[in-house]
Amino acid sequence: MKIYSILNDFAFQWIFNQPGREPILRSLLNAILHLQGTDRIVEIQYLNPFNPARFEDRKKSIVDIKVKDELDRWYEVEAQVIRDPSFIERTAYYVATLYSSQAKRGEDFSQLTSATGISILNFRLFPQSQKVQEIFRFRNDDGNIILKDTMTLHYLDLTRFNRKHPDELRTPLEKWLHMMKFSRAYAKMKVDLNKIFPEDEEIAMAITEHQKINADEELRRRMEDREREAFDIAVIRGAAFRQGKLEGKAEGKAEGKAEGKAEGKAEGKAEVKFEIAGNLYRLDRPLEEICAATGLGLDELKKYLANVSKT
Repeated sequence: MKIYSILNDFAFQWIFNQPGREPILRSLLNAILHLQGTDRIVEIQYLNPFNPARFEDRKKSIVDIKVKDELDRWYEVEAQVIRDPSFIERTAYYVATLYSSQAKRGEDFSQLTSATGISILNFRLFPQSQKVQEIFRFRNDDGNIILKDTMTLHYLDLTRFNRKHPDELRTPLEKWLHMMKFSRAYAKMKVDLNKIFPEDEEIAMAITEHQKINADEELRRRMEDREREAFDIAVIRGAAFRQGKLEGKAEGKAEGKAEGKAEGKAEGKAEVKFEIAGNLYRLDRPLEEICAATGLGLDELKKYLANVSKT
């Protein structure tokens, strides 16, 4: 029986964005934000709680988890397995909207509190970085002054997380990332999860919920629907991105760079093909289907996928 990843859109919402699941999400937020002691988030309030009845109607749309804590700090959390060419711009826009949406016309802007965007990714958004977590804040050019209590973006790259055994895990964040990266393996476990995470009850709770939805036929159908939609989106976006690449290279030709245009065109086509292939692979699509969608040969695809991480 196929096991769906906890990063599946439906699964992620089901586990982290429902009333009664506050302890699970609160634990995840404290881990990602590295909050300890009196700095830890104590309470959270869902701003857009998950409604399974409405979920099936929101075709091809993704609603991120939005909450605020007891100090009225706002957070937006999402899991993303497919690389979107405009992902950075989209997340920057979302956190700016989260920040500005606190203000009402005529209110004192000094009452605005911090807005934090969190993205858990199963692809490499920043190839030049070797870090699992990249954090972006407003700073001056010298980097020594931070505009606090405004906007922050956290990107967590599961492909960079390389601790494989639970005994290697030291921090709450490492434990959460390990559970997410190997969520399919944890979903198959029949042992007492509290023995694996004796000090992290919330992680055990998340795994238990993940096991339940993978054992429920109706919920499995919902997860399959979301995966199929994600597959369609990956193909459509990939085709649009490829067309844009080719049109951009055509402009280069108009400038008299025919040779560079030809090389760039071939390079762009190959880059987009592999990008789509990686996205579809993470969605568990059969290799033959990936070949048909990208035009890659089977041997060429296998060689590329040997270096692609899969949650």
